[in-house]
Amino acid sequence: MSSVQHVIDAQAVRLLLHPRVRRTLGQFMAQEGSAATAARALNADLRAVHRDVQALLQAGLLRETRREARAGRDIRHYRASADAYFVPREHTPDADFAERFERQFGPVDRLLARTLGRSFEDAVHEHAHGRRWGLRVFRDGQDLQIDESYDTAELRGVLTGWQGPPVDAFTGLNAGPLTPEQVRQVQSELVTLALRLKGMFDENAASGQGAPHAVRLTLAPLRPDDLNDLRP
Repeated sequence: MSSVQHVIDAQAVRLLLHPRVRRTLGQFMAQEGSAATAARALNADLRAVHRDVQALLQAGLLRETRREARAGRDIRHYRASADAYFVPREHTPDADFAERFERQFGPVDRLLARTLGRSFEDAVHEHAHGRRWGLRVFRDGQDLQIDESYDTAELRGVLTGWQGPPVDAFTGLNAGPLTPEQVRQVQSELVTLALRLKGMFDENAASGQGAPHAVRLTLAPLRPDDLNDLRP
């Protein structure tokens, strides 16, 4: 049975939340190892790994298991203090879930906005061919539409056929009522897509193919007032 260590010490919690230190600890959670073997596995600077190891030892998240005699200085081997760690919510810096998600999504949203903006700006100019790009407000059948396109594009919604420049990106937001059964279905489809994407990413990374892309998948319940805020 796996051992789970409850962590409430502030310094230990900070180390668990630090991405680099957490990766270092992870190298010692599956098996015993030295700082050198961890550095090689992580392709990281040995001095940085040594600092992380010392901090983890002081925080009680790592323990020394043995020393291997060697001319000069012994090689120290370490193992994580537990198979898993649990930090009670009240001991995390983001006890408020809304604040946590805002802090988590904020940098991601800003990065996606920058990269989408650059890609789209280049594509709009490259494929303009004398046309002007701008905001359009029109009726498509019974629906009032607001979108962006070239001034010569047909007056029809984007879901009936994209009339903008070709770009290796997609962004969109759909909001409306879903039944509990439909929510479960959408969740399942998003999980399936996420697993497919991970397989593609791993395969291409191993073969050195493809260019970096990010795919954001989010399903969130809304209050009635939230829905109004999302409407253009």
